[in-house]
Amino acid sequence: MRIEVQPVFDLSDPAQDTWIGRLGNHLHRDTRPRVIARELPFQPGDPVDARQIHETERRLRAFRSIKDAAIVPELGPDGAVTAVVRARDAWTLKASVGYSQVGGRHSWSFGLQDQNLLGTGKALTLRRQVDPDRTSNAVVYADRQLLGSDWALTADYQSLSDGRSRSLSLGRPFKALDTPWSFTLAASSLESRVLVFDRNAQIYEAPERLTTGRFEVDWRVGGSASSALRLGASLEAADARYGPLTVDVDPGPVPAPDLTPRRFRGPALTLDWVQDGYAAYRDLVGMDITEDFNLRWSGQAALGLYTRAWGSSARAPFARVGLQKGWAPSDTSLLLLQASAAGRRPAGGIEDGLASVAFTAYRWGLPHQVLAGFLAVDAAARPDPGHELYLGGFEGLRGYTDHVRVGDRRWLASLEDRILTDWRWLGILRVGFIVYADAGALRQAGGQGWSRTYADVGGGLRFGDLKSSLGRVVYLTVACPLVKEPGQDKWQVVVGNTVRF
Repeated sequence: MRIEVQPVFDLSDPAQDTWIGRLGNHLHRDTRPRVIARELPFQPGDPVDARQIHETERRLRAFRSIKDAAIVPELGPDGAVTAVVRARDAWTLKASVGYSQVGGRHSWSFGLQDQNLLGTGKALTLRRQVDPDRTSNAVVYADRQLLGSDWALTADYQSLSDGRSRSLSLGRPFKALDTPWSFTLAASSLESRVLVFDRNAQIYEAPERLTTGRFEVDWRVGGSASSALRLGASLEAADARYGPLTVDVDPGPVPAPDLTPRRFRGPALTLDWVQDGYAAYRDLVGMDITEDFNLRWSGQAALGLYTRAWGSSARAPFARVGLQKGWAPSDTSLLLLQASAAGRRPAGGIEDGLASVAFTAYRWGLPHQVLAGFLAVDAAARPDPGHELYLGGFEGLRGYTDHVRVGDRRWLASLEDRILTDWRWLGILRVGFIVYADAGALRQAGGQGWSRTYADVGGGLRFGDLKSSLGRVVYLTVACPLVKEPGQDKWQVVVGNTVRF
């Protein structure tokens, strides 16, 4: 077995053999081979398993420090076969300034991050972000190979203009289908404000304090060479406390959020089923990057009980389920399904319920074009404060401001024509174009019935970050609303990297 870590810039490509490419390779610390070796499930002398090799390639591509990975056989003069692991590094040290404008709301951020500290695969991020709701200063540390093991650690601290947020997670995840067990211990706390909007205005606010904790152990109990069935048990806790409610403007028919304190404690049984049917694609979501989609079924479920005997404020069964599936109807098309439902049911009926179904479709084959479509339907039942459904710019109606409407039922649809070009600036940035149309409607809070169907059209530029492991795309477009509201702007400028599909 041989591990080859390739530099960020491929200097054998004349387009990348520039002063920027040479300087970038000189400044970048390549991923250490031992980091990659820890992700390999096979050793010299092991039999070849094609499915395991593809699974390992996907796992390596999931590293933020690796842009692409491939494992290929190499036949030696003596007839021996060597597994050559080739990993192309991504540029991970970034001092970034970000700006976005979606739905008429401006946000900016400044950060310093390294997703591959000294080539170790560990990540450290320092970030300041300002948006219309709050200002935050964050420190995030992530280690996928804690002390050289299969354990992972993530720690996040944020100082907010209206409070603070802290989270810590320690776990041993399922890295492969045949991983025998996993462990998760996670805790978080948030001190902030609950905000409720409608018709582009903030109408309610209240201080909130949320704390959560979870302990979970899962075991692989069945499956095959290309599937896994996992069962587990978890202990979960969640507390919510709120301060006095402030009414900022006349709320009209929109009811005030329920600020009753909540305390939940209880056990749950978990189920996870995954089938390995992954296929690799390129340029569907990002640019110049391999993207993996599963064309078979996977699903997750948790069923539990919050009980007064453990200190809950109410007895409440709770459940979470998720389902995913992909289809490739032809060599030039892809269809993806995601469905989920969650909620709890005390004596008064379902609370904090949310059910969602989303379809994403891609069609390519035309020269340098990808057609992308998205359709989502969501339904909420007595959502907790802060979990309301909104309709507006940030949710996908790019020709409108944020928070046009608030309610409990929603549908959204988008269609995009993504035009790719061969314009690559110094091997760093790829330029493309886009035209799109969005539509959606929402059942409004307070018994107001369904809103009008809002729609917009727009277009502009797409820029792909070619040295990012995510193939990140930034939009610079203009969207025009087709259904006007009083005081509605004639157009919205959309800037940023919020790509939903």
